[in-house]
Amino acid sequence: MILFALGFGLSLLRAEPGEAPRKPSDSYPVSKMSGIAANMHWIGPAVDDPDYYVWCTSPILGTDGKVSLFCSRWPKKYKFDGWSTHCEIARYVGDRPEGPFKFAEVAIPANPDASFGNAVHNPAIARAGDKYVLLYISFDRTRNNKMLTCMAVADSLSGPWKKVNDGKPLLEPSTDPKHWTYDPWAMDNPTFLTYQGKFYVFFKAARTGHQFDSRYGYAVSDKLEGPYVVSGQPCTDNISYIEDANAFLWNGQICLMTTDNFGTHTGIEGAGILWKSADPAHFRLADAEIGFLRPSEYWGLGANIDLSKAAKLYTSNNVIKFERPGVLMIDGKPAYFYGACGTNFAGEDHTCSYVLKINLPEGAPKKSD
Repeated sequence: MILFALGFGLSLLRAEPGEAPRKPSDSYPVSKMSGIAANMHWIGPAVDDPDYYVWCTSPILGTDGKVSLFCSRWPKKYKFDGWSTHCEIARYVGDRPEGPFKFAEVAIPANPDASFGNAVHNPAIARAGDKYVLLYISFDRTRNNKMLTCMAVADSLSGPWKKVNDGKPLLEPSTDPKHWTYDPWAMDNPTFLTYQGKFYVFFKAARTGHQFDSRYGYAVSDKLEGPYVVSGQPCTDNISYIEDANAFLWNGQICLMTTDNFGTHTGIEGAGILWKSADPAHFRLADAEIGFLRPSEYWGLGANIDLSKAAKLYTSNNVIKFERPGVLMIDGKPAYFYGACGTNFAGEDHTCSYVLKINLPEGAPKKSD
């Protein structure tokens, strides 16, 4: 067992009842704890909408000081599998990052019968100059349900949202058999970044039949609405499956917060990886840190959670973990963390997303190391 110094004291990485055991991380390629992971404080539910399964949660601070969360959601009558058939993207708004958050409007509706633009998922919100950018994915029913990335733009967080490329995919697989995006099973889980005057869309991909070899790469353009040119090779050197990247700039570095789904990199199944690079093309495990831990590691300040009463609506290997991490930046620093979870800790019949405050020490360098 390994002790980790968290923001609320020392926490022993142990398996909660019903969870798979965790492994020591000192023999894994990512073993250093980031300032984010070590200093998060549990707040509670962010978006809890009793009629919907809520999943992806992408935060942004508006010019009015309010926080908007762009979430994927679908009617709970479709259970968890509804994400791939009836999912839409909705905006929720709160006066404070901790919430409460109230439904505002549907940004991108579902169109279940369409060959593309049917279920829309993986929202990623960002600001680019005087425009707002909303990335999302949909399923191409004519290409074996391949998940592909799309973009919409608006002048306001409340929309209306104009679909770029008439709602068709923003990025297309390569026709070159030697290219890393040739015949991919997906080009999905996108995140957006403006960097040095150019626009970047990071996404993951791997050859059909090799999903667990997925790596992140990027597409870049001089113009917000493209066309975008896909990188010649991936930009991460992960050794096993990762997903759900959230890109942000922190202390002059480009950061990608991803999941470590099977614990192959950190030794903690369901933890996160904080990748850092001086440029968009070189994210290396040697520079990466543990980005976040499992939810139970942050219950040390009176969260009052009784797992025996929790409803496990979706888990992988019986592990309770965060999915789709979203980091809210305030004054150039990571300030809040939002994550979906397949377990409803109140025991209710729908998923929701959760919020944690990142309490970086006062006066400490903004760097994560």
